[in-house]
Amino acid sequence: MSRSIVASAPTRIDFAGGTLDIPPLYLFHEPAVTVNVAIDLCATVAVRETKERGIHLVARDRDMQAFWASADQIDWRQNRFLELTARLLRSFVPLSAVEVTTDCQAPAGAGTGGSSALAVAATAALARLGKRRMSKSELIEYARAVETQTIRVPTGYQDYYAAVFGGASVIEFGRTGIVRRSLVVGEFLDELERHLLLVYTGEPRFSGANNWQLFKGHMSGDPTVFRFFEQLKDNALAMRDAFLHRDLGGVAEALNEDWAIRKAMLPRMSTPLVDTLIRSSRRAGASGARVCGAGGGGCIVFLVDPASRSRVEKLLGPHRVQILPCRIHRRGLTVRESRG
Repeated sequence: MSRSIVASAPTRIDFAGGTLDIPPLYLFHEPAVTVNVAIDLCATVAVRETKERGIHLVARDRDMQAFWASADQIDWRQNRFLELTARLLRSFVPLSAVEVTTDCQAPAGAGTGGSSALAVAATAALARLGKRRMSKSELIEYARAVETQTIRVPTGYQDYYAAVFGGASVIEFGRTGIVRRSLVVGEFLDELERHLLLVYTGEPRFSGANNWQLFKGHMSGDPTVFRFFEQLKDNALAMRDAFLHRDLGGVAEALNEDWAIRKAMLPRMSTPLVDTLIRSSRRAGASGARVCGAGGGGCIVFLVDPASRSRVEKLLGPHRVQILPCRIHRRGLTVRESRG
C-alpha cells in the first residue's frame, strides 16, 4: 500500500529585527530579537509513493517540472528555480519511486519567506516518508542549511521559526542559542489581523543581495553598519514591548521606524513604486507601512484601520498592485499522512 504525505507551512510578515537573525551578527548586538507573525499564505509539499521507478518533481507555483531516474541523477544546473527542492530530494536518499508536488500561495520574491516555508514543508514531508524522526529545532537547522547551500549567502533564522511554530513570535538570539517565544494570543491577534493589509508590488526581489551587503559591511568593521544594527536592535525591542502591551499604535510606530532605519541605510531597499504606495497609503489613513523582507520590491505590509481600508485599497488600485488576502496562521507546520 503506497503512502502519501502532505506538509504545509506558513509564510510570515516580519515586523522588526530582521537581518539581526543572521549568525553571527546577533552576537554583537545583545539582546538581539526578531519579531514576526505567521500568515496563511502557505507553502505545501505533497509526496506520493508511485509504482513506477523515478523521481518526478512538479512545482505548481513555478509551472515547472523535472524527472530523474534515480536519486543520484538529481541535478538542478538546468533549472536553478528547482534547486532548493532538488537539493532536499537528493539529501533524503534513498528515494526511488516518488512524485513530489510543491506549491506556495505567496508570490515568488514577495519577501514573506516563501522559499524557507517551502524548505520546512519539504524537509518535514521527506523526513516522514523516510521515517526519519526530527525535532523542531533539527528540522529548522536542516531546512536552513540546505537553503543556505542553495542561495550561497548567509541566511537568517526567523522564516523557519514562523513556518514551524506559526502565530506571533519573538525570537531571541544569544550566546547559548536561540529561543522562540509566543508573543500574544487571542483578542490582540484578532485585532492585528483586522488591521493587516498585504500588497504585492509585482516587483520580485532577492533578499540575499541586500542582506549580504550588510553582512559584509558588518564583518569588515564599518561603523555605519554597526550603528545601523544597533538601531534595528533597539527598535525590535520596542516592537516586542508593543506586542506584549497589546499596543497597536506602538506596533505601527515601530513598523514605520524599522522601515525608516533600513531605507536610510540602503536606499535601494525602496523603489519609486514602493515610495509612492507608502505615501498614498498614509494619506488615506494607514498608520504603519514597511516593505517585507530585505526590500527592493516584493510585498508591503500596511496597518490600516478597518474603517479606512476601502479608501486605502482604492488609492492603491491604479498602481496595478495585487492585494493578498491573508490571516494570521496560529498553528504552524502541519504534516498529514495517508495510505491507499
